[in-house]
Amino acid sequence: MPVTISSRLLQNATEQPASPFCSFIKDKRCERISFAQLLDRSAAYANRYRKIGINPGDLIIVILQHMPHLFYAYLGAILAGGIPTFMPFPTPKQRPELYWADHEALFDRINPRLLVTYETNLLDAKRALPHFRVDTLIADDEIFNERAEPLDLLAGFAAAPDSVACLQHSSGTTSLKKGVMLTHRAILDEVEAYAEALTFGPEDSIASWLPLYHDMGFVACFMGSVLLGTHLVALDPFEWVMRPSILLDAIQQYRTTFCWLPNFAFSHIANTVQPDASWDLSSMRAFINCSEPCKPKTFERFVSRFGADGVSPLQLHVCYAMAENVFAVTQTTLGRPARILHAAAEAFSRGVVKPAAAGSAAISLLSCGVPIDGVRVQICAEPGSPLPDGCSGEIHLTSPFLLSGYYKLPEKTREKLRGEWYASGDMGFILDGELYVTGRIDDMLIVNGQNYYAHELEAIVNSVASVIPGRSVAIGLEEERMDATIVAVLAECTPQADVATIGHAVRRKILEELGLAIHAFVPLTKGQLVKTTSGKINRGKNKELYLSGGFEQQVL
Repeated sequence: MPVTISSRLLQNATEQPASPFCSFIKDKRCERISFAQLLDRSAAYANRYRKIGINPGDLIIVILQHMPHLFYAYLGAILAGGIPTFMPFPTPKQRPELYWADHEALFDRINPRLLVTYETNLLDAKRALPHFRVDTLIADDEIFNERAEPLDLLAGFAAAPDSVACLQHSSGTTSLKKGVMLTHRAILDEVEAYAEALTFGPEDSIASWLPLYHDMGFVACFMGSVLLGTHLVALDPFEWVMRPSILLDAIQQYRTTFCWLPNFAFSHIANTVQPDASWDLSSMRAFINCSEPCKPKTFERFVSRFGADGVSPLQLHVCYAMAENVFAVTQTTLGRPARILHAAAEAFSRGVVKPAAAGSAAISLLSCGVPIDGVRVQICAEPGSPLPDGCSGEIHLTSPFLLSGYYKLPEKTREKLRGEWYASGDMGFILDGELYVTGRIDDMLIVNGQNYYAHELEAIVNSVASVIPGRSVAIGLEEERMDATIVAVLAECTPQADVATIGHAVRRKILEELGLAIHAFVPLTKGQLVKTTSGKINRGKNKELYLSGGFEQQVL
């Protein structure tokens, strides 16, 4: 039998049928799912797919709320030989017309064979999209009542290791989502290489609130547990946002050892838990900061708040990851604190990295560690022209885990895959063998010949009193009369805030820390900024709205 995701699932269900795959916690209730149950329920979905007429290679979209059916519908698609992909479930805070307009354009391009969702969501889609024509399977427990086909007849067990197993879709912060094609071999090999880098073993377990449509939740947590045969404690993302302490409760109760978090989540937890609350977090081997630019101050605040609960700098780590490489590219070394570099701000704006002199403006950067086994990284100003250590440029990488291409986007595939190398679109540099990621090329603002990263500006804005943390965006605008780029900052502010005072504070702080005079500050009310379906600020759409006058705004 070829080694595939299907065969590994069967192996784990056969060798450890009663072992827990997942403790799924929602509404204060826990559903325990064994590996045998995971296989049986996934096979029931596979059987239903085959009765519907799903053929190997058919694309199946899964849009479900956070519930165990996510696991079964997805793995069932792989067992049936289909190609599954997760899409985020619409939330009340999203603008429904934008959600369905984006997905209509995406569906037109990728032409899915089947959508797995609920009746109510299907009705919403048909109301928003009059020409909606995708075949739909309604997810419910009735699917488990049918007798499944014998496992040896399921198409997924005959899949070739180098065939496409699934698509990961990007979050679409600047453009329409792109489907990253990943093979069975790439996923299996990456998960095993990353486990080796972390010395992750059978006794380890994972606590996660992460959604499965993002690579951190999908690979590091879901696929990691499926393929390595370990225990996943899964929380509902929306419950976690409202009450972040439930993650700490789960760590304490289940004695988990690993947890992946985006940078904002560390601050969200530290800032919102009760000051006198305490937990036993000593079981944790690593909290891993991933997905966003990682900040040293974030780690400092986290240790300050939870040091008495068993958290030390030795447990706080950084991973540079991307869906195009399945997940991890680099990882800091467990057992030692992640390195912090204080770089001279003025030189850094020119793409040169050197230590900051005492008392001078500095930018503090966290190392993302060294490449995992099989991955090579280089920094390039131009394709095929690596830069020396300490010089900033675009991050290029090559590995056995790279994507096969972007689904039905051959031009984008040719643009990003250059021979054996993938051009990431991320900026960074290498120093003493470790990678430092500084931002996205799309996020770079070049003003008067100096380079500034939008996320650096936004971090400064978010620290200003009365700006809602995480709810700001810096955008570059072309000023035709002067043939120059100018910067506008949009930020959601708390009610009854004095916006003139906030605007003055934002301008002063950006000027003091980065030496940049911004052109405009636009105060907004809570909820005005557009987010992507993964919760990130959507730069492209917010810029479009600003330029078109789509915000009810006052420019300061």
